[in-house]
Amino acid sequence: MAEGMAPTMEQPTEGVVDDIDIRRSTLPVEQKRIFLNLRENSRGRYLRIAEVTGNNRSTIIIPSSGLIQFRALLDEFIESDSAVAMGQQAMMPMGEFGVGAAKKKKRGKKPMGSGENGAEGEGADGDEERRVFVGNLSWSTTWQGLKDHFVSCGEVTRADVFTERSGRSRGCGIVEFATPELAKNAMATMNNTELDGRLVFVREDRG
Repeated sequence: MAEGMAPTMEQPTEGVVDDIDIRRSTLPVEQKRIFLNLRENSRGRYLRIAEVTGNNRSTIIIPSSGLIQFRALLDEFIESDSAVAMGQQAMMPMGEFGVGAAKKKKRGKKPMGSGENGAEGEGADGDEERRVFVGNLSWSTTWQGLKDHFVSCGEVTRADVFTERSGRSRGCGIVEFATPELAKNAMATMNNTELDGRLVFVREDRG
């Protein structure tokens, strides 16, 4: 160091704040441990998910702006796989949820109050274009509440909320309209609208 020059201290970058923990949770799954950590820094909030198996660790970061879409995708996976929804291996025959499932319209246990005035029954072939899938539903949302939320789009012929065997809502459902045009209008206008305190996700029904 040159004579007469004093050492300088590195100054903190203005506006940069250390990450702050907001909430932590641990989920043991079989031989793995899943760590969920909601954090915040100067750029905003984010969810940090880490999987630890023995000495191996992998991590993903999800910005808070993507959490609703992330949950909607989880609902989508749960809705399409009864084994995931029940937290165990599928107990139904392969024809119901495995090989050949696309040829059937069953989705597990009958939804709560399925259909108009609670009438039960499966939709006819070719109805997919008239139906929309709705995710991120509140556990308290009923078929009637789901139907009432979508009547502004046009005539609703059926509304189903999918349930587990225990009767608890899976957090997703199906709304069927009189025409495919009404279903398209619902997807265009009702996505990210609030129902029972939740922002619901609306997309085409993929059977």
